[in-house]
Amino acid sequence: MGKRMMQVKLEQVAFYAYHGLYPVEVKTGGQFLVNLSVSYPIHNPVDSSIISLPESVDYVSLYQIVQERMSKPTPLLETVVMDIVSAICSSFSQITCIDIQLVKVNPPIPGFQGNTSVQYRWEI
Repeated sequence: MGKRMMQVKLEQVAFYAYHGLYPVEVKTGGQFLVNLSVSYPIHNPVDSSIISLPESVDYVSLYQIVQERMSKPTPLLETVVMDIVSAICSSFSQITCIDIQLVKVNPPIPGFQGNTSVQYRWEI
């Protein structure tokens, strides 16, 4: 029988934060979106369901980890996503893969219309 995996996701979670290298970003802040997916193997028998939170990964706890880290102004988005992944790994030993994307909505780039983002993947 093949390996069974479960994913828990946070999608398009909005934050107002002060991440960035440029003075205007630090002073005025901006809108950010986080997309997060964590995967972990299912070890219980194939004919049983996950019926309690300790068998899963609590999305409220994931949100709290992301929320706490997003509240700390940081020059590089790469640092933010790597810190979030590190905190999740420390909290949930069963996770074997994490994908995170941090989107900066309408960054203050003259003449630019759109979003920028960083994406990071960690897996065992």
